[in-house]
Amino acid sequence: MPKVNSKKRASVSESVANWYSRYFPDSLIFALVLTIASMVLALIFTDSGPGQVMDSWFNGFPTMFEFAFQLTFTYAAALVLVDTSFVQRGVRRVALLVRTPMAAYLITGVVGALTSFVGWYLGPIVTAIFARAVAKEMKGVDYRLISAIAYSSFVVSLTGISGTIPLFVATEGELTDMIGGIISLDQTTFSVMNLVSCGLIILVTALVFFFVARNKREVVSYADLALPDASDAEKTATAEEENTGPRTFAEKVNGFRPIILAVGLLGLGYLIYLFVTQGLAALNLNTVAFIALILGLLVQKDAVSFARSFAKNLTVTGSIVLQFPLYGGIAVLFVETGLAAVFTDALVSIANEYTFLPITFIATGLLNLFMPSAGSQFVVTAPFILPAGAELNVDTVKTIMAITYGDIWTNLIQPFWALLYYPILAAGTRLRVRDFMGYCLPILIVVGIIWMAALMFLPI
Repeated sequence: MPKVNSKKRASVSESVANWYSRYFPDSLIFALVLTIASMVLALIFTDSGPGQVMDSWFNGFPTMFEFAFQLTFTYAAALVLVDTSFVQRGVRRVALLVRTPMAAYLITGVVGALTSFVGWYLGPIVTAIFARAVAKEMKGVDYRLISAIAYSSFVVSLTGISGTIPLFVATEGELTDMIGGIISLDQTTFSVMNLVSCGLIILVTALVFFFVARNKREVVSYADLALPDASDAEKTATAEEENTGPRTFAEKVNGFRPIILAVGLLGLGYLIYLFVTQGLAALNLNTVAFIALILGLLVQKDAVSFARSFAKNLTVTGSIVLQFPLYGGIAVLFVETGLAAVFTDALVSIANEYTFLPITFIATGLLNLFMPSAGSQFVVTAPFILPAGAELNVDTVKTIMAITYGDIWTNLIQPFWALLYYPILAAGTRLRVRDFMGYCLPILIVVGIIWMAALMFLPI
């Protein structure tokens, strides 16, 4: 760990974060341990034998390949934008508008929540870039804390416009047949219960981080965590780019900006057409990846510079490529061996009409530790939980939202989705996921209380 700026006694939140950083394993170890644990549980609690368990694990391994590639490409392309002097100057100007570290923390939380509500694929990129820029430019900002705030803001993402489960039940298919028809977003995403609870979460989270920041005894800045050779590498790359010696024909073509600019303008024109004709419905993960590519082509000075930056940034997305397939294996293992059904049945069997929603919320939260994909979890749990809720006369929409809330709640201690932020936050630094996850623990508690209270007392 880097040196800290103070030897004062750590606050409670800092002690928790330091404990977390000291004892919480690397995110890869977490994924590997969960893999083994899911295999052992499947052997103990289901009729599946070792061969079927291994088959299920193997079948699930490639299910995340497409998703991992989408994210890897998007992040490498987005970081190309960050690499350009044009964008760095712009971000620096915006960051300079933030006058104090406290303002930096609060604005990061609000920006993160709003962008995540619009799109879970949009929030991490925008928020991580903003948090990184502010921390880099402003003295006194704790980089671990602002990283935790950026990540915590993601907690409202799947309750927003791009939420997987609300979109599932709003789209005709096998699941909508099971629940008796389509449930539109105005009953889930835009319901009173969801909007009020999201607003409360943004407000209360800001208050929690306000007190955490105010009581901080030690500050680990971006500069403390920056790799010393990162700036040297940037200087070397700049020197290479500024080499004005004799150039071959190929070098002149490589540095010919109109080529990259023409493709960028074509892409920009298509994006304008796409959003004019389809509106926000056109926004999805593939669109975000395309936007990142096109903007990079428009602002980079030539194709070779783009390719060099893209290749450099791919190295920081390695955790996504490595760990997502492991979680795909766990998710399919849960489904194919029947372990998810065992979990759900056991927990739902102890519920009544008053405790059903909180128990469903907690149960899906626990299941999310093993299966951090909302879509996968809903497919697995809905066939058991929704009929159980109906039998207890619990509102079906509330049951759906209990699954939604539970699924995203424990992401505050599950590092899977932190990998969306990590490539941008960690680039050129020694920041580790466990360095900021500890600060998310108090948010886990308050968000859990808010969502359970909302499910029990707020109207749809």
